[in-house]
Amino acid sequence: MDLRKRIIYLMALSLLVIGCKKANFNTKKTDFQEAFNEQLTAGNEGRITMDTEVHTYTFVLSEDKTLLSVGYQSQEAIKTTNYLIEIRDNNDSSIIYSQESAFKSNKMSYSTTGTPITLHSGVSYSISRIQTNWAGNITNTIGHIVKTSESDYPISFGALTITGSNFHDHGENDTNLRYFGLPRIDIELE
Repeated sequence: MDLRKRIIYLMALSLLVIGCKKANFNTKKTDFQEAFNEQLTAGNEGRITMDTEVHTYTFVLSEDKTLLSVGYQSQEAIKTTNYLIEIRDNNDSSIIYSQESAFKSNKMSYSTTGTPITLHSGVSYSISRIQTNWAGNITNTIGHIVKTSESDYPISFGALTITGSNFHDHGENDTNLRYFGLPRIDIELE
């Protein structure tokens, strides 16, 4: 092989290797994105999996913050179907945010809250992505996660500390899949 062909081959191989690196996401540089990306950098595997109707993680904040928007990425087959996003105060089980939104399937997209929602420091919250309209195929409920185990928690960045995760079907609270992975449900805070 002549030198020019070798150079072209090496350049093509380099582009292929660069294109295969872990897919961090940096849509808005939120504390959640940074925490998620740190798990990928630490060697935890990014996956598109978990065919359950509810993907949830729990978190606390170290300072009061205002929720501006929630981000998610849909599956192609149900990209026009709304997901229910809920944030629950775990102290009294009250729902402090509940909104149905459709999200893009080719990238993270965001739904704004409309009215300001204050999240208080030291309070345990759960954010859930709920999809019960999966077009007759439960695999349409899969989502982006980073694989974790119980020993990875708590996961912290900035004012956000993620204390756990869970995956289950709606109306059930099965804990067999606790800590399996961190679902990529972004929260934009100010």
